[in-house]
Amino acid sequence: MPPSIASSRELPNAVGRYEVVRQLGIGAMGRVLLARDPVLGRHVAVKLLRDDLAIAADVRDALIVRMRHEARAAARVTHPNLVVIHDMGEDDVLGLYLVFEYIEGPTLKQRLTEGRLSARQAARIAREIGAALTFAHERGVLHRDVKPENIILSPTGAKLTDFGIARVPDSTLTHAGGLLGTPAYSAPETFRDGRFSPESDQFSLATTMYEAIRGSRAFPGDDALSVASKIMNDEPEAFAESLRYPSELDAILARGMARDPTARFESCKILGTKVMDALLSRSSISAPSPDAADAQSTESIMPPARLSTTFGAPPDRRGWKFLAAGLGALAVIGLLTRMVLRSDAQSPVASAATQDPSAPTAEAEAEVDTSAGLPSAIATAKPPRKPPRSHSASSTASSAPAPTPSASISASTKPSASTSAPHPHPSTTPSAAPSSASASSPTK
Repeated sequence: MPPSIASSRELPNAVGRYEVVRQLGIGAMGRVLLARDPVLGRHVAVKLLRDDLAIAADVRDALIVRMRHEARAAARVTHPNLVVIHDMGEDDVLGLYLVFEYIEGPTLKQRLTEGRLSARQAARIAREIGAALTFAHERGVLHRDVKPENIILSPTGAKLTDFGIARVPDSTLTHAGGLLGTPAYSAPETFRDGRFSPESDQFSLATTMYEAIRGSRAFPGDDALSVASKIMNDEPEAFAESLRYPSELDAILARGMARDPTARFESCKILGTKVMDALLSRSSISAPSPDAADAQSTESIMPPARLSTTFGAPPDRRGWKFLAAGLGALAVIGLLTRMVLRSDAQSPVASAATQDPSAPTAEAEAEVDTSAGLPSAIATAKPPRKPPRSHSASSTASSAPAPTPSASISASTKPSASTSAPHPHPSTTPSAAPSSASASSPTK
């Protein structure tokens, strides 16, 4: 074992100035540690090479070159949906390391083990990752390994990570002992002649979204050769109508996975936008604007279990219904009592004025609003108007229905991007060291 690389089975106390908390994961070529930056007081993800790879020294040297290359590629592009690199250094014992922002949340691959995504979840990821890829392409950077494992579902949206085999204009990096990319998501031209382009990244995005929406791969196979053969010769199976999506979704994904690169869309951003529009066109769901989508909570992409931690348990609304009914009964009793006590004090003019059907009743003015967590009728109900003298007005008031909870009570108890959520319990506040259950980080 080279002396400059620590064992992947050992957890170092520190990497450079970064204090190691725990291991986040191990990829094909490296491992990632959760660490704390004592200078800036934040958690970061530190990426190192694995030492247990049965590879020659020259291949290991090529991997080190690749890590430096990854740092350069990531530093060239700064986008809300791309993982940010903070630092690169070389430890006397551990060797070269990269320091990325720590993203708390599962990868798309981990999320898909729970089942396919909903329309809104998939739409947001398609739009965000499509825009991020086009942003990188416009700056001369290709990713070359877009797949569910490299998409992290963060609290602020989807994040694309792992530029380990990315290409920048002045790069001569080809490969280090293996095939570039992941076969199940690789474009056919990359198998034929190793040619990568923005269109090949688009193919990878289309296959990724196909899997996210349907819940299974576009080109399944038992091994890399069978998968590559299907990509080169077969068409992906249509599925949209079976899931009650418009048939145009099949056509959009098929165009993104076209065997001819020139037949694909002009950019990944266009592909992502079209996928989003097709997904949200059903059931009168309107597509969010970019600003609105950015402002949406992580409910739209995070697993339900994670939602309960973020938003807290939905309130029990049955109690408010009983309370609202009680308040309505009290309001009616009070109104009738005042009518009896003051019936002789009212003039005919006042009686006639109160018979206007457009005038609001005391019950209507004492609506229950649970948006603040408690019925506001207790504090904000207005005094009832002076009751009319005539018997007809009394009948109208006495027959008025008891107030019912406002529309906000009948809304779905499931939190969504457009539904106000109760403040989380203090116990849901993240601890100093993020838990392993929701930790994800770039691995390769």
